[in-house]
Amino acid sequence: MSGIETFPVPLSAEAISSTWLSAFISDISSPSFTLKRSFTNDSYWRDLLAFTPDFRTLHALPKIQDFFSAPIALARPSRFRLLPSVRHRRIGPTKTFIQGIVQFHTVIAQCTGVFTLTQVEDSSWKAWSFVTMMDQLSGVVDRFRAHTPLCRPAEWNTTMEYTAVVVGAGQCGLSMAARLENLGISTLVLERSCAIGNGWRSRYESLETNTPRAFNHLPFVSFPEECGTYIPCRDVADYLENYQRTLGLHVLTSAHISTTSYDASSSTWTLSISFSGQASITVKAHHLIVAIGVGTTGGALPFAPSIRGKSSFLGSVIHSSEYRSSSCIGTQKVVVVGAGCSAHDIAQDIANHGSQTVLVQRSPTAVVSRQTINHMIAGYIAQDAPPTEIADRLYVAIPLSALQNSQYDIVEKHAHIDQDLKENLARHGYLLPGPEDNFLHRLSVRRGGYYIDRGCAQLITSGKITVKSGHEISHFSPSGLVFDDGSRVVADLVIFATGYSKTTIKQVAENLFGPQVADAVHDLGGWDSDYELAGVWRPTGHDGLWFAEGDLFSARFYSRFLALQIMAREMGIAKSRPENLHPMLISAINFSVTLYIMYTRCPWLVFNNLLITLFICNTIRSYACTVERTFNCRRLLLLGRLVQHGPRDAYTTITRYQ
Repeated sequence: MSGIETFPVPLSAEAISSTWLSAFISDISSPSFTLKRSFTNDSYWRDLLAFTPDFRTLHALPKIQDFFSAPIALARPSRFRLLPSVRHRRIGPTKTFIQGIVQFHTVIAQCTGVFTLTQVEDSSWKAWSFVTMMDQLSGVVDRFRAHTPLCRPAEWNTTMEYTAVVVGAGQCGLSMAARLENLGISTLVLERSCAIGNGWRSRYESLETNTPRAFNHLPFVSFPEECGTYIPCRDVADYLENYQRTLGLHVLTSAHISTTSYDASSSTWTLSISFSGQASITVKAHHLIVAIGVGTTGGALPFAPSIRGKSSFLGSVIHSSEYRSSSCIGTQKVVVVGAGCSAHDIAQDIANHGSQTVLVQRSPTAVVSRQTINHMIAGYIAQDAPPTEIADRLYVAIPLSALQNSQYDIVEKHAHIDQDLKENLARHGYLLPGPEDNFLHRLSVRRGGYYIDRGCAQLITSGKITVKSGHEISHFSPSGLVFDDGSRVVADLVIFATGYSKTTIKQVAENLFGPQVADAVHDLGGWDSDYELAGVWRPTGHDGLWFAEGDLFSARFYSRFLALQIMAREMGIAKSRPENLHPMLISAINFSVTLYIMYTRCPWLVFNNLLITLFICNTIRSYACTVERTFNCRRLLLLGRLVQHGPRDAYTTITRYQ
């Protein structure tokens, strides 16, 4: 989340950006490859497939230069074009930046870069943050506008072949199917429930999105305006069903994966799919995308703390996953244990129904209003908001690792909006975290421990909901709960809104496909060293196995990059590791280049040509087999450069890459 607010544009913004772009092009074109003229020493560069086959974020100028020198030389970016609407922006109360988007091409793709410029000591402007991303592979045309629906009607047989199979028909699964079909990649979606959208329908009825409609739609199809500003869960479910119908995506419901196997020699998955009361079918595919989330369907179970004396309690105890509506429980004395979004929503629903409600807050909760959230995503909902694809790029303009150092400025800038809200909550015993553990940190890094207020705070400050905070539950009594300070709360119903057991993608893989597949999956969990989400929307460690998870925004934005990774592999552009090229192919390429140099460019003696060529070929082999996270096509691009410019230039180029 960028947390950036727009203010009036001075006349010099585009001129400054144009000057910076010229400096950047000069820097990356320099034989010495230095970014000192265009980047600050404390800069960040995040790349989403434009120059690397993965998601990478580099911090500090020396690391950026060392890392990107070879990829940029290989990708040969060109045709840079500054897009309109460059403008001054502000992060925090005092920090001013210039931000904009530049389009460019590499040898394999069309890309964009989002730059965030800051003024340095000599009054020049340099990039503090630069986020580059692949938009489209060269020669690949989007099918959506020319082909709607994207898919022909499915022909269901006992044996079927698709290029990709997606497990799960939620927002991430359907977005992936749409993105892949848009690129012409045949895709089947498997959904184990009886209808698309049931994951949303099974939640409590008062649930709705905490962000406005414009922020939430999936690729190609927007939410209808009649859904309102904040979308109820049932409307989200209906939208997902309509999404599948509109695009004609192939989805099998009530589908259960019985067995799974992977043939590494042919890069093929074989899945046996069973249905209730029907014959099973066999599906073969090159890619398997798991889009069921790292949650209950991924193997996690509802979590509730173990509290002694539960059997003596005369009332009822449920988990929030079982709660549907206040109309189902009547007027009772209810205790909700937990202080996240679900706990507050349920407490609000129950209190509005007339029940005496107590919210047990065991630790501080970061609270913001919807008004604050709207300020943070103003790029989507302002009257002059750009198209969603532009807004998405600006939204991710600051890498998460950079956001960690700027979050205090962002929070301080918006603090006045919720000042009264927080002061009133604190007066009623509500625990709030300190500035170091703020809402942005909990939202983006911790991914929990926060609440976006939609009315519960008013019920707390008006006394309709009582907060019991700062004390752990000691045990159940027949009439309710006893706390560690000896205080008691009477209850007819206790609802534990305490989340789910934690799982990793390795555990999800084992639950779905068994230990053999799971053993190859990197069990990194959470964020990697670049502050990129490990193993999600990107390589997992197992060829042809991918994971997709996240909210509606993540489904829309990151599905593009996973689809491009799969497309690149189908086109033969990228492999998971460079050393997977067959040794005979390497030898054939090397020998062919040797012959080309010897017989078509011979101003030198054949002997000298042969020595130079052997040195170059051995260097290429060494480089390609030792560098990870790299395109296999780099070897071919290097050889192409050699053919184009001759041995002398190739010698200089390869030596620089080393």
